[in-house]
Amino acid sequence: MKIVEQSYMRNANFIFRRIIEEMILVPINKNVVNMDSIYTLNDLGAFLWEKLEKPCTVVELQQAVLDEYDVDQETVQTDLESFIEEMMSISAVEQVSA
Repeated sequence: MKIVEQSYMRNANFIFRRIIEEMILVPINKNVVNMDSIYTLNDLGAFLWEKLEKPCTVVELQQAVLDEYDVDQETVQTDLESFIEEMMSISAVEQVSA
């Protein structure tokens, strides 16, 4: 899968909350919160989640991370691909038409 060429957006069926110093994602199914499936995000994951409110390409996300954090492009690309793949595996992020 060539994720670099795709656009992604967060799934509206997930709630994001900052609780004290933890950032969590909680899936909602038919307006019921699934407390058995709570996911914790690190700072980068929370930053990306906020960016994915609107459809973004991987290139746009990479640039946003490079602008915000002191990190090299190779690390950003690897971490971003892992994040997107993991979020897609739990249906928190969806591929959308550009």
